[in-house]
Amino acid sequence: MERQADTNDTLPFKLTVGNDPPANPATQGYFINHICLLASNLTASRQWYSEVLGMRHIFTFDVSPNYAIMYMGHAQGGRNGTGFQTGAEMVRDKNNMAGLLELQSYKKSTNHSYTPDSRMTFSHIGLIVDDLGQAQARFDAMGVNIIKRRGELDWSPETGNRLFTGAWGFSDLDDEEVQKDIEAAMPGIEVIGFKELIIIADPDNNLIEVQALNPTSI
Repeated sequence: MERQADTNDTLPFKLTVGNDPPANPATQGYFINHICLLASNLTASRQWYSEVLGMRHIFTFDVSPNYAIMYMGHAQGGRNGTGFQTGAEMVRDKNNMAGLLELQSYKKSTNHSYTPDSRMTFSHIGLIVDDLGQAQARFDAMGVNIIKRRGELDWSPETGNRLFTGAWGFSDLDDEEVQKDIEAAMPGIEVIGFKELIIIADPDNNLIEVQALNPTSI
């Protein structure tokens, strides 16, 4: 099909086609792996994303009695439906897949938001890199806003970073009950490798969770 116009001169809008050069070699292996939403009802969310969008349940991790993490995605042996993968195969390949959905649910939370907008449920974007140490050093050199460094795990009311703890569903660090739930969830949070993760923020303070392609934890 031929183009109707070779330029934008006759059009009421302007389309600019990208012409970026090849990506910086330091970013080789980087790709967006998942987005995370805060869910008020994991069962309902799982059913909706399964029935409406055709996403499949990869795993649910009940970190504590009140906090759970779920991953869903399309089979990626090919486009959805063309290359079936079992749940075990999708768990195996999780950090080498793109377009996944993570759902987090803190049952006691009445406000599933970390911004003044009570309808906001966006938590974070998940990025996969080849080497976390090299990535963090590169972020430092570039002046990137690092919210959580590799090896840090502080959700205390005195020194914990409220931006990322709120994004993970725990919006009120001063609440004693919330701290009890954090304490109960901490062993599971450590097991899934949260301490090794890096959290960075974009210019609008949207959070990006940086994971290793080959994690040392589950």
